Amino acid sequence: MATTVDSPTDNNNLATDASPVAERATRAKATIDKHESILFKIKLQDATGKHVPVYEVANKTIGFLCAAGRYSACQELATLIDQFLESNPDFVIIYISLDQSVEAFNRTLAAHPRWLAIPYNEPVRQDILNEWQTKGVPCLHVYDPVEHEIVTSWGGSCLRFNAERCMSEWKKGREGVSYLQIVLGWWYYRAPPGVYRDMSDLELVNSGFPSQESADTKKNK
Repeated sequence: MATTVDSPTDNNNLATDASPVAERATRAKATIDKHESILFKIKLQDATGKHVPVYEVANKTIGFLCAAGRYSACQELATLIDQFLESNPDFVIIYISLDQSVEAFNRTLAAHPRWLAIPYNEPVRQDILNEWQTKGVPCLHVYDPVEHEIVTSWGGSCLRFNAERCMSEWKKGREGVSYLQIVLGWWYYRAPPGVYRDMSDLELVNSGFPSQESADTKKNK
């Protein structure tokens, strides 16, 4: 089933889209010293516990993953993240642990050696959860270190339902997944085998799912 509903790429806009990306790369190094950047407030470590300077992620798109390794939903998203990291070297994960102990934190990182993390005993972990109003786990906040802002808190849905295109969308400041993709995607994700999975988007709409127009209307209300 095709769940991607974005408009086809317009080749005439490629040059326009490329300019902001190039400017972003040029500006990235300079932004690390600005007080408004969340990177100014945190320390980082790798999966072995080694300190990692924050400037190493200054030109990356960053996923702040709020999760706990003991939950199956977090484990499922972690698998999707590891697959995404394989094909997207400009994306980096910073783990914000809700594990119950430093031992559990270390086990989670050991299972995902590509991840970086805020050290377990850093109080800023809770400050970030409160500031970004993180109400449940797993939650993947996608952060632009150049603009100093959260691009989307729907990072998990982006990886589930629009993994091939969300990275380019994030670099343009977009959320990376549409409301309709989430609605259709969750049905596809949970449906029993053979139920709706081979239907086109039009056939799904005819079966009672919202159209792109109605989905956008609901989202903008």
